[in-house]
Amino acid sequence: MALDLPALNLRAGSIEVDGTRVGYAEAGQGRELLLVPGWSLPPRIYTDSVARLAARGFRVVIPEIYGSRSRFDLSGGICTAAGLLASFGAAVFQGRSYDLVGHSLGGGFSICVTAAQPDLVRRLVLISSVGDPTWTDRSGRPSRMSSRPLQDWAGAFVADMRKTRERGRNVPRVVVESLREMGRNPGRVLQCAMLARRADLRPELSRIASLGIRTLAIWTHDDVVIPRESFLGLASLAGASTLELAGSHGWIFTSGEEFAAVVGDFLLD
Repeated sequence: MALDLPALNLRAGSIEVDGTRVGYAEAGQGRELLLVPGWSLPPRIYTDSVARLAARGFRVVIPEIYGSRSRFDLSGGICTAAGLLASFGAAVFQGRSYDLVGHSLGGGFSICVTAAQPDLVRRLVLISSVGDPTWTDRSGRPSRMSSRPLQDWAGAFVADMRKTRERGRNVPRVVVESLREMGRNPGRVLQCAMLARRADLRPELSRIASLGIRTLAIWTHDDVVIPRESFLGLASLAGASTLELAGSHGWIFTSGEEFAAVVGDFLLD
């Protein structure tokens, strides 16, 4: 059931970080948690799931990374942009450590933040995250995600939206938001897609493992955007615990109750 956004007290704010004003949304009070959204998705897409997590005693903050009003410079790559994200987390939580949850491309940013600023991150959750470039082409040959044809990526997103629609009512919202953003700033949307396609964060994942940071990697059986072999490679490199669940790439916002239970239990254990 969709939740009433105003009743959730989802609050909008902004903060000056390194000379850049960063907008964000937040909900709840308590244990600090930074949720990093996926490719070109605005914070409000995650409203249902954030509300349930906030009800478990978390203060959840979601930065605006991709939108036309965002001031994140993505031209230098994922880890360069993650520098501003790390500064944002330190500022918004006033230097206190926090839990970090990253979805899809947001998982890539989260990996970079954790590897560079491990003292800031208590625990890390990666949901259908980019990071390991492993991909198997249609002929069954090992390859790299950067070699995956663009039409294959596009087909994967279409197929995933169909699966997502079977499980919830979020697809219309995702489509509307994506088309709106494409109309406003098509170059930035394409730039985000290229970041995901070229993501190779194996050194950062290995560093996370060497630091011993407790990490949970989640993947869903119907996810055709992030291949299972990429998920397994990421988890192995990071030394992460793994969960494979029913759902599609959008599980985080189509299964809010399960998301809050799984992630909440891991972070509070």
